[in-house]
Amino acid sequence: MSTLLLLLRENPLPGLALASLDLVVALSLVTLSLLIGVTISLLSWAHALAERELAPVTHHARQRTFA
Repeated sequence: MSTLLLLLRENPLPGLALASLDLVVALSLVTLSLLIGVTISLLSWAHALAERELAPVTHHARQRTFA
């Protein structure tokens, strides 16, 4: 155990490499979750837009009959 601690004190590069790898993995997971969230929200918006019923537009002029 003391040999391992001695090696870590002399050469910190493996620990730094592992920390940077952890950072890259964490940032990748955050980016992936954000992309999935945006994709789901866009799909639900498009689905709601396609499913909504449009109000009928009436262009009939009112006919008044004068007696």
